[in-house]
Amino acid sequence: MRRVNCIFALSLCVTLTPPTWAASPADGWLVVPGQSLGALRLGIPVRALPQATGWAQPDRTHIAGTITYLSYSPQRVTVVVRDEHVVMLLTTNERYRTDRGVGVGQVVSTATSAYGAPATGEERVQWYDALGLLVVIGGGTIIRLGIYDPKAIVRVILAEERPAHDVFLTVRPPKYSRAADAATDGPPRLATVTISLKNTSRTSKSLNPNFFTLVDRSGQSHRYDKSSLRQADACRSIISVKPGGVASCSLTFAIPGGQSARSIIFHDGASTDEAYF
Repeated sequence: MRRVNCIFALSLCVTLTPPTWAASPADGWLVVPGQSLGALRLGIPVRALPQATGWAQPDRTHIAGTITYLSYSPQRVTVVVRDEHVVMLLTTNERYRTDRGVGVGQVVSTATSAYGAPATGEERVQWYDALGLLVVIGGGTIIRLGIYDPKAIVRVILAEERPAHDVFLTVRPPKYSRAADAATDGPPRLATVTISLKNTSRTSKSLNPNFFTLVDRSGQSHRYDKSSLRQADACRSIISVKPGGVASCSLTFAIPGGQSARSIIFHDGASTDEAYF
């Protein structure tokens, strides 16, 4: 009988049996549940990452117990390592897709239509243990896709998802000042967004406009435009959302003329969530 080690701080159970290495898929953006994310494979030694990816060193490293999270922000990929081997791969990059077309930015029903009901589900994370696929949800949209070897990882609560349990962000489709330009380098256009924040934490939250960021389809981040403050319903630091409460406000962002909005991120230093349009 195999012995299973459980790390209760992360709700992670890992067997001592090493995962099976899988061949790299031909499609560089293909997600193979339980096996690979593009050319990255589960089970490879962490020392092999530079050669396997050609990426620079991770721009952020987070250690929680025996688990290490390596974040590669330009690629929008997080590599999860235990015992010097890759045990999970996560991405927020919309280009990655499974062979059934499931990827970031799609509605949650895309995953359930393709793979059925998940084996286990939390408020934000759905686990397909038979496949080795996980789907992180925000505002009814897939905001992160991940793969893991179900023979190696029985269950995990992602450390970086914990803060998102405190807030729940929803957004309405943006209103643009004009249609998108054919040229991607055209002058900026304004995108006005109505945002709702549900506070599920034990402390009040502020709708400070500095806590919101708009991300366009190219992955660029934008802070609010000062014209936002002329709006009667503008997000303001004096607007407080009590525990259990919901409040709405609006912000305007100046984005490149050829771009469209992809998502809104709320981050106040303690809690975070991202909602896709």
